[in-house]
Amino acid sequence: MKHIKITILFVGTIGLFTGCDFLNTGESTYYDKNETLYDPAKVAQLCTQVYSYLPNGLDGISGAMQDAATDDAVHVYPTATVQRFVNGGWSPNNTVDDVFANYYKAVHDANFYLENCLGLTFDDWKNTDDFQDTYAAYLNQRHEVRFLRAFYYFELVKRYGNVPLITKTLTKEEAARAQPASAEKVLQFVIDECTDVAQALPDKPTALPGGPANMQRVSKGVALALKSRATLYLASPLFNPSADVARWQTAAAAAYELISQAAAFGYALDNDYQNLFGAINNQSPEVILCRPEGKTTHFEAANYPIGVERGSGNTCPTENLVSAYEMKDGTPFDWNNAAQAADPYKNRDPRLQMTIVCNGSKWPGAVPVETFFGGKNGQPLRNATTTGYYLKKYLNNKVTFEAGKTTNSFDHNWILFRYAEILLNYAEAMAEAYGPDQTAAGLPLTAREAVNMVRARKNVAMPPYPTGMPQAAFLARLRNERRVELAFEGHRFWDLRRLKALDEMKDIYKVSIEKRDDGTLAYTREKLCTYAVTDKLYFYPFSNAELHKNGHLIQNPGWAQ
Repeated sequence: MKHIKITILFVGTIGLFTGCDFLNTGESTYYDKNETLYDPAKVAQLCTQVYSYLPNGLDGISGAMQDAATDDAVHVYPTATVQRFVNGGWSPNNTVDDVFANYYKAVHDANFYLENCLGLTFDDWKNTDDFQDTYAAYLNQRHEVRFLRAFYYFELVKRYGNVPLITKTLTKEEAARAQPASAEKVLQFVIDECTDVAQALPDKPTALPGGPANMQRVSKGVALALKSRATLYLASPLFNPSADVARWQTAAAAAYELISQAAAFGYALDNDYQNLFGAINNQSPEVILCRPEGKTTHFEAANYPIGVERGSGNTCPTENLVSAYEMKDGTPFDWNNAAQAADPYKNRDPRLQMTIVCNGSKWPGAVPVETFFGGKNGQPLRNATTTGYYLKKYLNNKVTFEAGKTTNSFDHNWILFRYAEILLNYAEAMAEAYGPDQTAAGLPLTAREAVNMVRARKNVAMPPYPTGMPQAAFLARLRNERRVELAFEGHRFWDLRRLKALDEMKDIYKVSIEKRDDGTLAYTREKLCTYAVTDKLYFYPFSNAELHKNGHLIQNPGWAQ
């Protein structure tokens, strides 16, 4: 929240959004306000600037994936910033992922656009080539910007709860007096904005002038995807302490609004789960919106196993997560089952090997990974995995750092919304509102049918959930399904909070692997550490710096001033 200046800075975003033409704004340039509003290209740049705040979970928290602050992973380096979430070092003076100011800059830029860039006619440009296409794209930008503002408010409210709801540009003095709105009010604003702009946005962004270059622009389906997520959060225990069932009914209807139009929008589950995380995942019919990062190799360097050239092995999936993957027949994995414990990665849900590097996995090349004690990728090597696992999801094994070979860069696109999430949102809301096997007026798909669609993906092909499951058992299994399907996509951290289930991540487990003298392996599940989980962790603390700027902000419960 800052004072508007007549001179506008357009920040170059080539490095952030390489490979997505409409987001390539060029070098940082200063323009006079009147000059900007005269030129449709500069107005389009201002819209693009609002896009530039979209998050990239591959960069995460100072380079660490947010999942390392959950029971799904740990970061191998004890001094990593992400450790503050779980080691007691988090405080209003020692913040982590403190995006409060950044997202209010995004809100400011959106408000500026909506106050100054509507109703322009660009009369001096009407006789230029392609003006009609340019003007059609301009008319759509107001809806895109409103969506983006709603998205940033969602990012704020899920972190901080009650935050100021500002829909106009403010002076510094006005910003310092801004009163927080309730989390419920902010979430309802997000939902209402998505409902409204969805009526005006195109079904497919590629229908806009420029065609495929607009692949990552906001469309009707994107607005409905955020509406689905926001209604799900508003129905969840953290934001719904009275357990109002009507909110779950609203969340089910919001998800189905997208599901019922998926074919028209071009959305479908990808037959190949691995397609969702490769260099061209932005072309998958399942991806609703992603944030392009461009051609890089840094995610591979950060997460290839120790023992692989340039590998740092930062993100170590936990045994907690690995144990969540079912057996191929749909039964739970059980360490107390001697046969399963002796060969723990055999006959498991195929998503396990597509997400996580286990002992014996051939990754990133044809040589099996050795995470057993004394193995070429295991302890006691310095900085080797502390859990017995490495990350595979989102890594491109075509990247090589081996001497004598060319290191090629590949595109990486962080998924913000995909169709499987919407089906799982629907399944959860329907089960909460009506039960696993019931339909309702206008909602002809059952919760069980929705989750079974996700499980039936061609190269996953997990058995369907049976009919007649009790509601509590169904919801427990569904939340496990959500955990494995959406692992390392930025959901677990928030699901634990919205469901008020942080106690689930208290104890963190690893697998210890011993290679016997005869060459056979012995696997043992062991506790790695215990996190100090308290209720204050459900919301972020406001930094003392922000509290000093605005005395009307109220520190979240449990955080000392």
